[in-house]
Amino acid sequence: MDVILVEVTIGGVNGPVCHGGGRRHKTISDQVVAIEYVDANGNHQTVVNKEQLKAAAGCFGLLGIVTHITFELEAMTYATLRSKKVPISLAIPPLSMSEVPMALYKNWTENDTAEAKADFEKRATEDYYAQWFWYTYQSTAWVNTWNPTSDSTGAKDFLSPAGVFLQWIQCWVGGWFSQTYFFHHIPGHWQAQFLAVAGMAVLPPIVSGSEQVEIKTYLPDGLHVFRGIQNCRVPDMEFEIPLPALHSDPSKPDLSMVQRAWWDVINLVYREAKDGRSPMRLTLELRIMGGSDMIMAPQRGNDYGTASIEVLTVPNAAPEEREDFKQKMADIWMGYEVDGAKLNARPHWAKEWQGLKDEIVRFKEQLAEIGSSQGWRLDELRNRFSNKLWDDIVYS
Repeated sequence: MDVILVEVTIGGVNGPVCHGGGRRHKTISDQVVAIEYVDANGNHQTVVNKEQLKAAAGCFGLLGIVTHITFELEAMTYATLRSKKVPISLAIPPLSMSEVPMALYKNWTENDTAEAKADFEKRATEDYYAQWFWYTYQSTAWVNTWNPTSDSTGAKDFLSPAGVFLQWIQCWVGGWFSQTYFFHHIPGHWQAQFLAVAGMAVLPPIVSGSEQVEIKTYLPDGLHVFRGIQNCRVPDMEFEIPLPALHSDPSKPDLSMVQRAWWDVINLVYREAKDGRSPMRLTLELRIMGGSDMIMAPQRGNDYGTASIEVLTVPNAAPEEREDFKQKMADIWMGYEVDGAKLNARPHWAKEWQGLKDEIVRFKEQLAEIGSSQGWRLDELRNRFSNKLWDDIVYS
């Protein structure tokens, strides 16, 4: 599977249309070639029709009790990771250095920023997997992109068994510590600083003074560089922002939208800090990925790729500040326009969300078509498998 989580179920990542990274890759549900399930009448059914799978393969459990999922996967191989920790302005360069908050500003040369922009664009468009992390208030960011290779020479476990155990313990301790009385009474700014130092310390390259490291490992280890993060519960809002076509070359994506979305978050964080608020106390994360053919996928129709961008905080962040920050960020991301038309930025179903109304009608139509061919009705699905939440979203 191409999600970074390890300890998850197949149904749990497929049902809400989860994803990984890399512009050539769609969602997990797009890899499904067959769904077997028990319908509302207790009958075992199979869906293999490509059009019907656009609803059935990402149906949130509303189709019935899924018993088997068949995926079409790529051959197992190896991965060469190129991870680095770099100054934030050189990870995903801003559209203008005037956009950089004073606390993060450094006087880079035009050559520095040009090289950084070229590196970012190459990783974003060409690398098999591409992700960027920024811990709140930090002057550096973590960049992790990699490509597959059939050459096993020098391949090793990543992380080592000891490293896996360390990350698991770290995430468990972090999850526990963030719930303690002591942590709750630390100012939000210092909560963010503490979590950032601990988080960046275990990301490669770990050796101080080493800007970039290259690691050859087994492909699943390349995908799952984080272990045990399910032990650390966090509020998390993610949006899928379509990459528009580049005006100068419509065959390529316009990555300036990624730069804009990334730095809009950072600038909002520092505007909030000026008013004494720290609603985002963990990370800003970004993955570049493809579009999707799934009807309910927020990446649907993104032919040039998708910027999957998310903001994470800790559970004890003041609820009113957290909700206000999320709303401000959602308003900014959903307000982007290209040539006078708004981009179709939408939230990820498996995170904190609201939206996707336009696709719900088509989703219900496709479910009804499946039912017509297999002997059940939508009202039977609703009575057997829905709940109040899905009644409000899908059936209202």
